[in-house]
Amino acid sequence: MPRYRINYSKREPASFISHLDLVRTLERSFRRAGLPLAYSEGFNPHPRFSFAAPLPVGIEGTAEVLDVELREPVGCSEFAVSLNEVLPLGLSVIQVAEITGASVISLAKLTTGAYMMCLISEYPSNKPTLAPLEDFLGQTTIEVLRRGKDGREKIKDIRPGIIAMEQLADQDGLVFSLMLKIGGDLSVRPEDVLESFAKYSQVAVDKADLRIIRTKLSA
Repeated sequence: MPRYRINYSKREPASFISHLDLVRTLERSFRRAGLPLAYSEGFNPHPRFSFAAPLPVGIEGTAEVLDVELREPVGCSEFAVSLNEVLPLGLSVIQVAEITGASVISLAKLTTGAYMMCLISEYPSNKPTLAPLEDFLGQTTIEVLRRGKDGREKIKDIRPGIIAMEQLADQDGLVFSLMLKIGGDLSVRPEDVLESFAKYSQVAVDKADLRIIRTKLSA
Protein backbone atom coordinates (compact mmCIF):
# COMPACT_ATOMS: atom_id res chain seq x y z
CA MET A 1 0.00 0.00 0.00
CA PRO A 2 1.29 3.50 -0.80
CA ARG A 3 2.57 5.56 2.14
CA TYR A 4 2.59 9.33 2.44
CA ARG A 5 4.18 11.85 4.78
CA ILE A 6 2.00 14.82 5.70
CA ASN A 7 3.46 18.03 7.09
CA TYR A 8 0.69 19.94 8.84
CA SER A 9 0.04 22.73 11.31
CA LYS A 10 -2.06 22.58 14.47
CA ARG A 11 -2.91 26.10 15.63
CA GLU A 12 -5.55 27.63 17.87
CA PRO A 13 -8.27 26.49 18.41
CA ALA A 14 -7.08 23.04 17.27
CA SER A 15 -4.21 23.17 19.79
CA PHE A 16 -6.75 22.29 22.48
CA ILE A 17 -7.73 19.03 20.74
CA SER A 18 -6.29 16.01 22.56
CA HIS A 19 -4.22 13.52 20.57
CA LEU A 20 -6.99 10.92 20.66
CA ASP A 21 -9.52 13.46 19.37
CA LEU A 22 -7.03 14.51 16.69
CA VAL A 23 -6.88 10.94 15.42
CA ARG A 24 -10.68 10.79 15.29
CA THR A 25 -10.88 14.19 13.59
CA LEU A 26 -8.38 13.18 10.92
CA GLU A 27 -10.14 9.86 10.32
CA ARG A 28 -13.46 11.66 9.74
CA SER A 29 -11.74 14.23 7.52
CA PHE A 30 -10.18 11.50 5.35
CA ARG A 31 -13.62 9.95 4.88
CA ARG A 32 -15.21 13.29 4.02
CA ALA A 33 -12.43 14.02 1.54
CA GLY A 34 -13.00 10.66 -0.17
CA LEU A 35 -9.41 9.55 0.42
CA PRO A 36 -8.93 5.73 0.47
CA LEU A 37 -7.55 5.43 3.99
CA ALA A 38 -6.05 2.04 4.88
CA TYR A 39 -7.01 0.33 8.15
CA SER A 40 -5.38 -2.30 10.32
CA GLU A 41 -6.83 -5.79 10.45
CA GLY A 42 -8.52 -7.48 13.39
CA PHE A 43 -11.61 -6.94 15.54
CA ASN A 44 -10.89 -3.24 16.12
CA PRO A 45 -9.46 -1.80 12.90
CA HIS A 46 -7.87 1.62 13.14
CA PRO A 47 -6.45 3.97 10.51
CA ARG A 48 -2.81 3.43 9.61
CA PHE A 49 -1.53 6.68 11.08
CA SER A 50 1.93 7.21 12.55
CA PHE A 51 2.61 10.48 14.39
CA ALA A 52 5.92 12.07 15.29
CA ALA A 53 5.92 13.06 18.98
CA PRO A 54 2.26 14.07 19.49
CA LEU A 55 1.74 17.58 20.84
CA PRO A 56 0.45 18.05 24.38
CA VAL A 57 -2.89 19.84 24.70
CA GLY A 58 -2.52 23.61 24.43
CA ILE A 59 0.75 23.62 22.48
CA GLU A 60 0.60 24.73 18.85
CA GLY A 61 2.66 23.26 16.02
CA THR A 62 3.65 24.65 12.63
CA ALA A 63 5.74 21.72 11.39
CA GLU A 64 4.00 18.55 12.60
CA VAL A 65 4.52 15.24 10.82
CA LEU A 66 2.16 12.34 10.12
CA ASP A 67 2.71 9.20 8.05
CA VAL A 68 -0.35 7.52 6.59
CA GLU A 69 -1.12 4.54 4.36
CA LEU A 70 -3.77 4.55 1.65
CA ARG A 71 -5.36 1.62 -0.15
CA GLU A 72 -4.46 3.08 -3.55
CA PRO A 73 -2.25 5.89 -4.89
CA VAL A 74 -3.43 9.51 -4.89
CA GLY A 75 -1.60 12.50 -6.35
CA CYS A 76 0.13 14.51 -3.63
CA SER A 77 -1.40 17.85 -4.72
CA GLU A 78 -4.88 16.32 -4.92
CA PHE A 79 -4.31 14.71 -1.53
CA ALA A 80 -3.41 18.03 0.12
CA VAL A 81 -6.20 20.05 -1.50
CA SER A 82 -8.90 17.47 -0.75
CA LEU A 83 -7.93 17.17 2.89
CA ASN A 84 -7.57 20.92 3.46
CA GLU A 85 -11.09 21.49 2.15
CA VAL A 86 -12.60 19.45 5.00
CA LEU A 87 -10.23 19.95 7.94
CA PRO A 88 -11.62 21.95 10.89
CA LEU A 89 -10.35 25.39 11.81
CA GLY A 90 -6.79 25.31 13.10
CA LEU A 91 -5.66 22.22 11.19
CA SER A 92 -3.99 22.69 7.84
CA VAL A 93 -1.93 20.51 5.49
CA ILE A 94 1.30 22.19 4.42
CA GLN A 95 2.75 19.47 2.20
CA VAL A 96 2.17 15.87 1.17
CA ALA A 97 4.91 13.64 -0.21
CA GLU A 98 4.91 9.95 -1.09
CA ILE A 99 7.33 7.86 0.96
CA THR A 100 9.56 5.83 -1.32
CA GLY A 101 12.75 3.96 -0.45
CA ALA A 102 14.78 4.27 2.72
CA SER A 103 15.90 7.89 2.26
CA VAL A 104 13.09 9.34 4.42
CA ILE A 105 13.96 9.87 8.08
CA SER A 106 12.02 7.54 10.36
CA LEU A 107 9.54 9.29 12.65
CA ALA A 108 11.14 7.47 15.59
CA LYS A 109 14.37 9.37 14.92
CA LEU A 110 12.70 12.78 15.22
CA THR A 111 13.74 13.31 18.83
CA THR A 112 14.46 17.05 18.90
CA GLY A 113 11.87 19.83 18.92
CA ALA A 114 12.35 23.55 18.28
CA TYR A 115 9.94 25.85 20.11
CA MET A 116 8.97 29.50 20.36
CA MET A 117 7.76 30.31 23.86
CA CYS A 118 6.07 33.65 24.50
CA LEU A 119 5.20 35.03 27.92
CA ILE A 120 2.82 37.88 27.19
CA SER A 121 2.62 40.82 29.59
CA GLU A 122 -0.23 43.34 29.53
CA TYR A 123 2.25 46.20 29.60
CA PRO A 124 5.97 46.15 28.77
CA SER A 125 6.70 47.60 32.21
CA ASN A 126 5.26 44.43 33.76
CA LYS A 127 7.97 42.19 32.33
CA PRO A 128 9.60 40.19 35.12
CA THR A 129 13.31 40.72 35.62
CA LEU A 130 14.95 37.37 35.01
CA ALA A 131 18.40 36.11 35.90
CA PRO A 132 21.08 35.91 33.18
CA LEU A 133 20.23 32.98 30.94
CA GLU A 134 23.82 31.76 30.83
CA ASP A 135 23.80 31.43 34.62
CA PHE A 136 20.60 29.38 34.53
CA LEU A 137 21.93 27.08 31.79
CA GLY A 138 25.27 26.82 33.54
CA GLN A 139 23.73 24.74 36.30
CA THR A 140 24.79 21.11 36.51
CA THR A 141 21.23 20.02 37.24
CA ILE A 142 17.79 21.61 36.77
CA GLU A 143 15.25 19.67 38.78
CA VAL A 144 11.47 19.63 38.34
CA LEU A 145 8.71 17.69 40.05
CA ARG A 146 6.92 15.19 37.81
CA ARG A 147 3.95 12.96 38.52
CA GLY A 148 4.41 9.43 37.18
CA LYS A 149 1.80 7.10 35.72
CA ASP A 150 1.42 5.54 39.15
CA GLY A 151 0.39 8.94 40.54
CA ARG A 152 3.53 9.36 42.59
CA GLU A 153 5.62 12.51 42.37
CA LYS A 154 9.30 12.26 41.59
CA ILE A 155 12.15 14.61 40.85
CA LYS A 156 13.55 14.74 37.33
CA ASP A 157 16.67 16.50 36.09
CA ILE A 158 15.73 18.22 32.81
CA ARG A 159 19.12 19.84 32.14
CA PRO A 160 20.37 17.02 29.83
CA GLY A 161 17.30 17.52 27.62
CA ILE A 162 17.79 21.27 27.11
CA ILE A 163 19.90 21.56 23.97
CA ALA A 164 19.70 25.34 23.54
CA MET A 165 17.78 28.31 24.91
CA GLU A 166 17.86 31.93 23.79
CA GLN A 167 15.93 35.01 24.86
CA LEU A 168 14.68 37.13 21.97
CA ALA A 169 13.79 40.80 21.98
CA ASP A 170 10.08 41.62 22.04
CA GLN A 171 8.40 44.81 23.21
CA ASP A 172 5.17 43.14 24.34
CA GLY A 173 6.54 40.41 26.53
CA LEU A 174 9.24 37.77 26.87
CA VAL A 175 10.07 35.47 23.96
CA PHE A 176 12.38 32.47 24.04
CA SER A 177 13.57 30.02 21.42
CA LEU A 178 14.23 26.50 22.65
CA MET A 179 15.74 23.28 21.36
CA LEU A 180 14.62 20.37 23.51
CA LYS A 181 14.75 16.61 23.54
CA ILE A 182 11.33 15.02 23.01
CA GLY A 183 10.31 11.45 23.72
CA GLY A 184 12.23 8.98 25.86
CA ASP A 185 13.90 9.56 29.21
CA LEU A 186 15.43 12.91 28.18
CA SER A 187 12.10 14.44 27.10
CA VAL A 188 11.59 18.00 28.35
CA ARG A 189 8.42 20.11 28.43
CA PRO A 190 8.86 23.76 27.40
CA GLU A 191 6.71 24.96 30.30
CA ASP A 192 8.98 23.13 32.75
CA VAL A 193 11.94 25.10 31.39
CA LEU A 194 10.18 28.44 31.87
CA GLU A 195 8.93 27.59 35.35
CA SER A 196 12.42 26.48 36.36
CA PHE A 197 13.95 29.67 34.91
CA ALA A 198 11.39 31.80 36.74
CA LYS A 199 12.02 29.94 39.99
CA TYR A 200 15.76 30.39 39.54
CA SER A 201 15.14 34.12 38.98
CA GLN A 202 12.88 34.26 42.05
CA VAL A 203 9.95 35.70 40.11
CA ALA A 204 6.38 34.50 39.61
CA VAL A 205 4.93 33.78 36.17
CA ASP A 206 1.37 32.93 35.18
CA LYS A 207 1.13 29.95 32.81
CA ALA A 208 -2.15 31.41 31.52
CA ASP A 209 -0.04 34.09 29.80
CA LEU A 210 2.18 31.48 28.13
CA ARG A 211 1.97 30.60 24.44
CA ILE A 212 4.10 27.75 23.10
CA ILE A 213 4.57 26.89 19.41
CA ARG A 214 6.61 23.95 18.15
CA THR A 215 8.26 25.10 14.94
CA LYS A 216 10.41 22.15 13.91
CA LEU A 217 11.07 18.45 14.45
CA SER A 218 14.48 17.01 13.70
CA ALA A 219 16.66 13.98 14.30
